[in-house]
Amino acid sequence: MRRTREEAEQTRQELLTTAMFCYAEHGINNVSLKAIAAEAGVTHGAFYWHFKNRDDLLIALAQVVDLPFEQHLLEQLQAIEQNALEALRDFMVQVTLDVMNDRHSKAVYNLFYSRQQMLPDVEDLNEILDQNVQEWLAYIDRFLKQARKQKQVKKKTRNQPLAQMFLAQMFGVLALDMRLTPEEMDQKALVETAFDTLVQGIAAD
Repeated sequence: MRRTREEAEQTRQELLTTAMFCYAEHGINNVSLKAIAAEAGVTHGAFYWHFKNRDDLLIALAQVVDLPFEQHLLEQLQAIEQNALEALRDFMVQVTLDVMNDRHSKAVYNLFYSRQQMLPDVEDLNEILDQNVQEWLAYIDRFLKQARKQKQVKKKTRNQPLAQMFLAQMFGVLALDMRLTPEEMDQKALVETAFDTLVQGIAAD
């Protein structure tokens, strides 16, 4: 019985991973559930043992994948205490480059955030994605609060709009990256320049 449960969970994870990469590459409207099952090496019927329909699959997937904000936040915890604004710049650069170059992170971004208008309007799915965005803004706000304590940020600025600016800058750079070829751009230089400019714009004189 234990082995059966383990195999079932392995099959479920394989279906989730396969769906994520297929949807990210081709779009959710261009990939059938039957094709996902075949790519995962299971029968169409086995798919429905794990998921009721496409919406159920997307909700389950959104529950277990995320962009790498938390990972890079942990890497910057010590740096925040030393120079919060510089740590915020490094944090956003690292997350953005990770999404650009890590296959898993890029698939998550392409599926749930780059083409969000293609997703079905499902309340549970929207709630998960909205909650993710609020968590990311809270991470950025953590840097900004410390930067304010260190008197690095202009007095009249408010944290929430600033956090939204940093996130919007990231999504703007990622959108540009998707349109340009490696020959047309230097990824690292583009990302660093984008956040250097933003940091300089909010830094106290």
